[in-house]
Amino acid sequence: MRENKSELIDPYDYTKVVKQLRSFFDSKDFQEVHTQNRLSILAACEDPETVATFEYMGKKWPLPQTGQMWLEYELLTRPELKGCYCLSTSYRQEPKPIAGRHQLIFPMFEFEAPGNFDDLLVLEKELLEHLGFNYRKDDYLYGHDNEYHTAHYMGMVEKYHAEDAELTAEHELKIYDDFGDVFFLTHFPEHTSPFWNMKMEKMEYKAGSMVSTKYQQRVALKCDVIIGGMETIGSAERSSDVQEMKHQFNTISDGNYRELLYGLFSPARVDLEFFEFLTHNFVPRFGGGIGIQRLIRGMKIAKLLTK
Repeated sequence: MRENKSELIDPYDYTKVVKQLRSFFDSKDFQEVHTQNRLSILAACEDPETVATFEYMGKKWPLPQTGQMWLEYELLTRPELKGCYCLSTSYRQEPKPIAGRHQLIFPMFEFEAPGNFDDLLVLEKELLEHLGFNYRKDDYLYGHDNEYHTAHYMGMVEKYHAEDAELTAEHELKIYDDFGDVFFLTHFPEHTSPFWNMKMEKMEYKAGSMVSTKYQQRVALKCDVIIGGMETIGSAERSSDVQEMKHQFNTISDGNYRELLYGLFSPARVDLEFFEFLTHNFVPRFGGGIGIQRLIRGMKIAKLLTK
């Protein structure tokens, strides 16, 4: 029964949290989509080391890691939708799982909606209000109407003197110690390998707090919501630029993402699915995925979940 060593989820906790998530998105007239029975090569996330496969009807497929692409399909083919969401199961074959952080199989709640990055941040703020998380009135580094602590990725890299300009699980725990239950980490630089369909833009940074020199860097309009010291919601504005998506697809994870997909499923199958996606009539839109176990953990830390 326990051979896969996945953490069992208390059904009372799961029911309460999923009901709250559903009620929030239902109140905004989002439609629920069943994605788990849809096969897709692009259901694999950006880290090529975590992809596992299975064979079905004579073909090899990745064990699904996200329902995002199918939510995008519904949104882009049904322009009347105000938004959509799904409950999915994500399979992540982590090569070096961190105890208490990485689940190799876990449930996710995912959502997609029309709008831009600011709309995404507003929606996530409203969701956290709905779940009962307290505000933090004093924004850090990043001026925005959002009342939870918020900062650009490189601002936190500078604050914590992060090696190789990469924030780690240890930094997320420091963020919790310094800023409390909820923190919005935004604008991820290209070297963090944002997913290929995230919108990119150029941003101007200072080289350091004591230096006046400025430089430009490409960043993804991405937001990780860190709850209780752990990334719990991963979200972003999606790209509408076909050439940009082609570039990102070919270069994400130093090109290993594309090459891994080619090696597992053949260039012909991968390209067929990828270029079919690129034929959509793209509109400004955003989406995200919520790790349900991490949300349960974060709500317990914040004393929002009791039996």
